[in-house]
Amino acid sequence: MNRNYDWLVKKTPRSVDQLKLWPENPRLNPEETHLTLKEYAEDLTIDKGEKNDFFALVNSIVADGFVPADPVVVWQNKKNKKYYVAEGNRRVIALKLLREPKKSPKSIRSFIRKASSKINITTIEKIPVNVAPSFEDAEWYINQRNSSSTLQRRWSRVQQQRWIVTLYQKHNGDLDRILSVTKLTKSEIEGIIRTLKIKDFVKLDIVKDNLSTEEFELADSYRFPITVLERFFSFADVKEKWGIEYDGLDVNIISNEDSFYASFTELIKRIVNKDDDKINTRLRKEDLEEVLDSLPTVIFASDQVEEKDDKVEEKIINNDKSTNGADTSGGSTGEETEDKPEPGPEPINHLKDNPDRTKMVLKIYSLNTDSYRLLGLFNEFKRISLGYKNIVSSSLRVFVDLAVFKYIETEGIESDLSRFYRDDLRNIPLKKRLEYIKTNKLAGKPQNIVGRLLDPTSQYSLDVLNGFIHSQDTHYLNRQFLNSFWDFLFPLFQELLDIREI
Repeated sequence: MNRNYDWLVKKTPRSVDQLKLWPENPRLNPEETHLTLKEYAEDLTIDKGEKNDFFALVNSIVADGFVPADPVVVWQNKKNKKYYVAEGNRRVIALKLLREPKKSPKSIRSFIRKASSKINITTIEKIPVNVAPSFEDAEWYINQRNSSSTLQRRWSRVQQQRWIVTLYQKHNGDLDRILSVTKLTKSEIEGIIRTLKIKDFVKLDIVKDNLSTEEFELADSYRFPITVLERFFSFADVKEKWGIEYDGLDVNIISNEDSFYASFTELIKRIVNKDDDKINTRLRKEDLEEVLDSLPTVIFASDQVEEKDDKVEEKIINNDKSTNGADTSGGSTGEETEDKPEPGPEPINHLKDNPDRTKMVLKIYSLNTDSYRLLGLFNEFKRISLGYKNIVSSSLRVFVDLAVFKYIETEGIESDLSRFYRDDLRNIPLKKRLEYIKTNKLAGKPQNIVGRLLDPTSQYSLDVLNGFIHSQDTHYLNRQFLNSFWDFLFPLFQELLDIREI
């Protein structure tokens, strides 16, 4: 196919605000919907390394302006006539946030506000872009791109693999078409798709049921280090001892499936929990035998026949012994047996709003923040039992204080509070901070929650929170009350912080 490359050397100014982001960008979590600028930015900064790279990109734009050295490639959707960004989404997101900091995720809003205050946003109102004649041309460029720029983050191996699978589905498995677009070899494409099929074993009930909820979420995540699996199953010894055979794009298991999935489950556990320092992308052949020996043994049909023969032989030997004078009457051996009642069902303690749950914060929630103490407390709430009621209650009071302070920092209103109360922020108590944000920043349910917090007659009051630290009262320390206090505060926390339900 002969392409016209004239569009690659022609740059056209386009309004940053009018450029649309590409929801199928492989950098994004494919399991989430991206409708707002905030959702795009959240996804690109949820990982610490990616956040640091994004911050470096923002700082470079603030320091040097937008440098059009690397093309921003867009194409026009013929139906709605809008221009979508195929290449350069991170740069466009950075520009959009600098122009409208209020649309930033809470976790980075403070940083974006400060950066935006240092740049004249009129200088980044329009940027030069390369307009591809069609999405297919933009798609071609995406695969040709090989930038050495330190500010342009290349796709990770996982992101590249996901892009290949997207093309595979889009072109209905037409490998020739994918080969022409990606310039990869057929064996490379087949290897990527097979590895992703192996990763998808985690979704099978036989594997999923033997993983904890947290382990499954990590294993099923698009951020799972799939290159570790790719490395592990690249060894011929693994394929031989685990009974894996490749047939084009298909992955066939010729060993006993129960034993295979038992070993695979243990492998996944070690990868997501980082329990084995040898199981990584640098796994060496000389360490492979030790790793395989440490995992459950995978058996084959021939092994089962031998095991059955051994059991038959053992039974014959035992029968021989019993006929040579052993007691076969079935009488008592002198050891009393006791009928033990079957254990009853475990209490349902993981449901939303259940006042009897054993942990105040459910594992289905995650907090995205750059505050070490906030994140630490939040994650410890998910692990610590409410049997430790004194620790949980006093920590809840601290969490409220930290959450309010983080909100003030995120909204960039530190100086506003200082001017209002004519004092340094660190000298302004929590009550006054709450009064200020209730009057000037909050609305709806969060505002009503703060109103009740400030009412000393309310059972969910700031006085009760302070009593967790300063009072001798114990009647507010039972599990049901602590759970209900958290549930009462939760909508406020969702407003102050970036809390997500997984």
